[in-house]
Amino acid sequence: MDWAPWLSRWSEEWIGSNEPADLDAEVLRDGRLGFPPATEEAVAAAESRIGSALPPSYRKFLLTTDGWREAGYFVSRLRGTTDVGWLRDLEPYWMEWDDLDPFDDASESAAGNRFVRGLLISAEADSGILFLDPGDVDDAGEWAAFSLFSWRAEPPTRFPSFVALMESLYAEFHEMRASRG
Repeated sequence: MDWAPWLSRWSEEWIGSNEPADLDAEVLRDGRLGFPPATEEAVAAAESRIGSALPPSYRKFLLTTDGWREAGYFVSRLRGTTDVGWLRDLEPYWMEWDDLDPFDDASESAAGNRFVRGLLISAEADSGILFLDPGDVDDAGEWAAFSLFSWRAEPPTRFPSFVALMESLYAEFHEMRASRG
């Protein structure tokens, strides 16, 4: 994914589809939903803090924008290098949701519970979370991504990568925009 042009298009479309009064002042001023890019040092510091290298697509995303606003209609902010962390540490109450997880056929040990081992990437969401699973990795080193919203009353949705999750959130934005007329 070439993040910069894709995120620029998303920003333009989001800003153009909302009333200026409904937008964050920084978004209006900067003309983008993103933030300044993280430095290589900031990404390395985040990796050191969590004790793991980040998956390639999420790492490249952070080097393009250190966080994101308005990821679809139900996630107000994605975490950046300073606040990304383990789900078990940041929002431990989600660990109880593992019994709804049809993808997790491992034992109930912490190692088998994606809600314990997951990396929380959403910061502000409507009764939900977005996270990456370091226990579900493809040949390219990409971690599977998951979204879970309690009001949907369904198991978490799995995406093969952070890119696939972001593409889905972008599509959701357009679906919701179209339904608003």
